[in-house]
Amino acid sequence: MTWIAVLIVCLAAIAVRGEVPIATRAEWNARPPSGPMDSMETPLPRAVIAHTAGGSCSDDVACSQQVRNLQNYQMSRQKFSDIAYHYLIGGNGKAYEGRSANQKGAFAAPNNDGSLGIAFIGNFEEQAPSQEALEAAQKLLEHAVKEGQLVENYKLLGHRQVSATRSPGEALYNLIQQWPHWSEQI
Repeated sequence: MTWIAVLIVCLAAIAVRGEVPIATRAEWNARPPSGPMDSMETPLPRAVIAHTAGGSCSDDVACSQQVRNLQNYQMSRQKFSDIAYHYLIGGNGKAYEGRSANQKGAFAAPNNDGSLGIAFIGNFEEQAPSQEALEAAQKLLEHAVKEGQLVENYKLLGHRQVSATRSPGEALYNLIQQWPHWSEQI
């Protein structure tokens, strides 16, 4: 079987299972963490949706570059040990693996403990993410439950509910309030 045939079979299997494609840290060329991070016990009780508030992306190369840029900024300027989020969602409909779900994030102090941080790559104040990105995030949440990263009855929150921020942007915030597991309460 040629590599193209193998790729087609793998992509078909992903589509049938409804799984979101996840780019590993190696695939987006992540830096190793620069220091220790606090651990958390999974499964977590809540998922927090954020946006990166920077540039958006719509293909694998651009999205990987955006994730690397964000990691570099957060590690160099903000002095985080690693990228702040557990997952990032690109406009290409792919999720990008950030820090491990059992490591406390660095995006919603003081509410990082018990939160799975998922950030959409881009600024979604006025315009919503692509349909591919929205579907990827919903599939990622299902995946996180199946993988034991989130409890089945997790609460879904917007970043602004747990931090003094406008994230995830007004357009995205309005959409996620319609999703299953949405909660007004932290």
